[in-house]
Amino acid sequence: EGVWGFAAAPVSDPASVRATAARAVAAARAAATASAERVTLPPRPPASGRYATEVAVDPFALGADVRHGLLGDALSAATAPARVVSAEVGLSAKRQHRHYADSAGSRQHQHLMEAGAMVMAFASDGHEVQRRSYPNSFHGNTAGAGWEYVESLALVREAARVGEEAVALLTAPAAPSGVADLVIGPAQMALQIHESCGHALELDRILGDESNFAGASFITPGALGTLRYGSPAVNVTADPTMPGTRGSFAWDDEGTPARRRRLIEAGVVVDFLSSRDSAARVGLESIGAARADGWAFPPVCFATNVFLEPGEGTLPELLDRLGDGYYLDDNRSWSIDERRLNFQFGTEVAYEVRGGRKGRLLKNFSYGGVTPAFWGSVEAVAGPAEFRAFGMPCGKGEPKQWGFLGHGAAPTLVRGVRIGVA
Repeated sequence: EGVWGFAAAPVSDPASVRATAARAVAAARAAATASAERVTLPPRPPASGRYATEVAVDPFALGADVRHGLLGDALSAATAPARVVSAEVGLSAKRQHRHYADSAGSRQHQHLMEAGAMVMAFASDGHEVQRRSYPNSFHGNTAGAGWEYVESLALVREAARVGEEAVALLTAPAAPSGVADLVIGPAQMALQIHESCGHALELDRILGDESNFAGASFITPGALGTLRYGSPAVNVTADPTMPGTRGSFAWDDEGTPARRRRLIEAGVVVDFLSSRDSAARVGLESIGAARADGWAFPPVCFATNVFLEPGEGTLPELLDRLGDGYYLDDNRSWSIDERRLNFQFGTEVAYEVRGGRKGRLLKNFSYGGVTPAFWGSVEAVAGPAEFRAFGMPCGKGEPKQWGFLGHGAAPTLVRGVRIGVA
């Protein structure tokens, strides 16, 4: 009757399958009695097939000595500099087999693999602590790939650099306050996209489904084609077909085929991250962004691979265009309101830029703003050669679910940003 019911259980025989289905039907009937809201899902043809992450070296086939040897070498390199008081190194690998079937005739089998690594060094002079991370802060980086991705990170060499830079931050001057022009690096831009674009464009948030837990969005359902989200340099795309990232797949968890969709076109909102249910409620077609933590959870709107499209030129050319300002990267802290409107971020590092050239290292850099004003101040994005993708975890929903997704960007020039926020 146009209302969802959900039930989940580990099943071992046909009787338990039937019992679980009956529970879902009973839940739907109860919801139909309690609510007047109805949803009619448009019909769609069945979609069947197989998909597997491209993997050159299976991380689960490696011996523990290989993994532990790399971790030990990286830890030694990170802690070698004096004043490094602690360090963390880590490896991750995850393998999933997802099988989907529906009454329309879809039969889908996806075999997903991811691998990643991280190193983080903490330095102290007895008065303060500074931190440096690689290849991204917090959890490092995870790719839709095998052990070959871990090898490409050159973890031991970068661990030595991370330790040295953590120590250098102890004596670096503090970043100033005021208003400045910035070039923001890919790792920090990835989180900026996640917090102020990805979540804000989730249609379940826009419709108010998440208001009592994870928050809402300042965007309204009528924003398509009308809301000026950013400058003409801002083009944001969702593309789960892009290989090699945590958000890559062939079908979402409602069986919708993955496809590339532009969300923001020349600064204007043109689509949402949607599920079948949320899209039908506003007369749209799902873009295939319904994801579930596992079989025990109903799919909800999660970002897939959401990235800022690159523009033109190299990082040195972008810095030259910046002139005087700051280059910053690698997130240290973040905060954003429940409507994804007002935000502030702190970064691990920043560099003073004068006459287009990077100069002094600065510590404790922070910046803040209002989402449309920030994206409206984007003047340019560097070219494809500077683009970097990052795999991230994300939590939302009741009960809480974890989604694993990708964001990417090239260095981005933003004018007139408030810095030194408290």
